[in-house]
Amino acid sequence: MDILVRIILGLYLWVACSGLAAAQTAHYGVESQWPSLCSVSSAKPNWSAPTATCGWNTMQANSGWPVPGACTYVGCASLQYPPSGYPFCQGPSATDMSPVHAGIYYPQNVANCAPPTTIASGYRQWNANLDRCTNRTATGFIGGVELLWIRPSFDQNAALIVDPPVGNTLVPFEYDYQLSPRAWLGWQAQSGTGFRTTYFRFDEAASTESVTAVAGATPVYLFVYGAGGNLSRNANANVGQTLVSNHSLRLSALDLEVTQVVEWQQFRAILGVGVRIAEMHQSSRGDVFNPGGVLEETVANDLRFIAAGPTISAQLSRGLGIGRFGYFATGRGSLLTGETDQRIYEMKGAFTTELEDIAIQREILSNFEVGIGLQYWQAIGPSALLFVRSGYEAQLWLDAGGPVDSHSTIGLEGIAFSVGALL
Repeated sequence: MDILVRIILGLYLWVACSGLAAAQTAHYGVESQWPSLCSVSSAKPNWSAPTATCGWNTMQANSGWPVPGACTYVGCASLQYPPSGYPFCQGPSATDMSPVHAGIYYPQNVANCAPPTTIASGYRQWNANLDRCTNRTATGFIGGVELLWIRPSFDQNAALIVDPPVGNTLVPFEYDYQLSPRAWLGWQAQSGTGFRTTYFRFDEAASTESVTAVAGATPVYLFVYGAGGNLSRNANANVGQTLVSNHSLRLSALDLEVTQVVEWQQFRAILGVGVRIAEMHQSSRGDVFNPGGVLEETVANDLRFIAAGPTISAQLSRGLGIGRFGYFATGRGSLLTGETDQRIYEMKGAFTTELEDIAIQREILSNFEVGIGLQYWQAIGPSALLFVRSGYEAQLWLDAGGPVDSHSTIGLEGIAFSVGALL
């Protein structure tokens, strides 16, 4: 990893440790879904403990417990504290209480009493008349795990070529859909600013392709190219010989981002800027065996890169109606600079001749990701959230290389399923 990447990582860690940034935030969709977020059952250092007024009685909060900043209605009741620590407003008798949310009550059908219009608790507010929470951004850790059922595609996807007298036939590598993990962890501040760390990995191998050359369908061959086509090696199977090809792809990405929550009407966006560090290793090989199973020829392509650069991301979500379901859309773009290391190996005549071409160069790569889908949110207790999300995702890795060259585009696409929480 070069000095620039080290400097960027050092600056990011300094920002994260000094508490100036925070994480992938929860987005609640429809406001009316989350009344339980308006009270918290444990003390937080950034919460004040204001006095609460009910009618003519004023009481101070118990030490260490956040309480409603105001609980005001036409005077007939007083503020009290049950053993659980939740504040509530009580009418002339305990039977005259009607729950608002999470242990906060107001009188119901009591003479000369009107329901409270506002119960405020720190920076979160419950408005009983509007039936909504405002300033809904919550402070805490956020994390989750995602499983992507995806498969790769390539511009130059050649496992081998069958060359009969008229025309040629391409046999491509076939990848099945495979489960690949992605995980994220971060922190979010009251202001909506945060930091987030995300890790993604794909590591799979294609099915082995094998063709035996026969009269009328010969030769069977495989060419590998490097350095923009300036390097070329091959393996050829003639009548009676068999060409066997294999390919594997390992791709990983680490994102370090500063995030910010932005809200507009019913929409909620999480915007991120930061650094992406990506690493890739592709290995392809074609072996030619004679009828007796003896290895006669080989051509192999080993391609690696490690790159880093700026990345920007956005996640937009909105609730559906007044339920807990919603929809989302995500996007990310990265511009990566790094070193590509390609090594092409060729063996002929049962190891009588062996050659290796090496191409190491600095390159600029780019990456784009998009996703859409549905999500479901559920409040857990007074201050935690759980979500599940499922949708379709596609990724493009431009000029990342393929089985037989160093400049193909890699595409990943499939279904994503994730579970996460804000604690």
